[in-house]
Amino acid sequence: MRFSRGLVLLTGATGHVGSVTLIHLLKSGYQVRAAVRSEAKIAAVLARPQIRALNPGSRLTFIIVPDITAPGAYDDAVEGCTHVIHIASPLATSDRVPLDQADTHFIQPAVRGTLNMLEAANMAGTVRRVVITSSIVALTPVEEMEGTRRRSPLNPVGPNDRLPFTPGPYHSEFACYAASKVAALAEAESWMERERPPFDVVHLHPGFVLGHNDSVTTPAQAMQGTNAVVLALLLGNKFGPYAGATVHVEDVARAHVSSLDPTVLGNQSYILSQPARWNDAREIARRVFGEAVKSNLLFMGGTVKTTHVPIDASLSEETFGFKFASYEEQVKSTVSQFLELRLRQKSLVQASRKKQDVFVTSTAIAC
Repeated sequence: MRFSRGLVLLTGATGHVGSVTLIHLLKSGYQVRAAVRSEAKIAAVLARPQIRALNPGSRLTFIIVPDITAPGAYDDAVEGCTHVIHIASPLATSDRVPLDQADTHFIQPAVRGTLNMLEAANMAGTVRRVVITSSIVALTPVEEMEGTRRRSPLNPVGPNDRLPFTPGPYHSEFACYAASKVAALAEAESWMERERPPFDVVHLHPGFVLGHNDSVTTPAQAMQGTNAVVLALLLGNKFGPYAGATVHVEDVARAHVSSLDPTVLGNQSYILSQPARWNDAREIARRVFGEAVKSNLLFMGGTVKTTHVPIDASLSEETFGFKFASYEEQVKSTVSQFLELRLRQKSLVQASRKKQDVFVTSTAIAC
């Protein structure tokens, strides 16, 4: 097979969305240069079974960018590239960030990282399109996402909606994250209007991304990111509310790769989301993972309150040519991986104990 679709610079390849997007890029015939923060990250990507199975060889190369906020951070990385997919950006995590550090941890990396990428692409002179991973929170007020303010179903969130950036202080880490996405989108569009580069930009706005995470290898790692909402619910936790706007990671990856096609309209936002009721995961688990429920690997006592936010993603489905996978498919993908990791971990623990028992017995006999 010949691979001549161009060279794509991919950031965020070590994360949930980026890891699946990398697979789709390679399968679609692109050459990929992945920007990562360290040599250890390179080793982690190359060690993934999904990558090894593709045997990418010279089609996958790496460049280390330790600090995306540094001036000229991506200048060398973009050299010779025809396309850019910029996914890397700070995420809200289980590691609590002090709210007074929102600007340092969330907003400046999101804004400066995006502008550094646009400036580098402009200087390279070879880039035809930049795809930027934004979020539904860049288009939807936090109050509506959290349910403290309702949105009329007659006025769904659309791809052309825009929010004003509101500086802190912020009341939650999620609000900090949302502000970073609002700021990055506004700054990117202002830069494009001002500089008028020889490339266009596609902004993608996923809801809560769910599904198999190629970048994790343990149950604890699987509990990070937005998959944690479903998994914590099925482990008996009670929390929320969260907006009922979810999307399968495979659909997000497909949209990123499809966005490189010149027939997709540039300088445009596309929403990647479909409606969901979080607590439906319990019925899905009972039906699909009944044995795990019986053996107490999953629990039915958890609950996540759903905030209903009307969203119009019709432009995305028309443009990319596929219907978004259902919430059930998202839950099945997320939970099946978690259970596989739990069983693998259990087997490793049992094997380790058996090995120790053999050692103790052998030692006792020798004595």
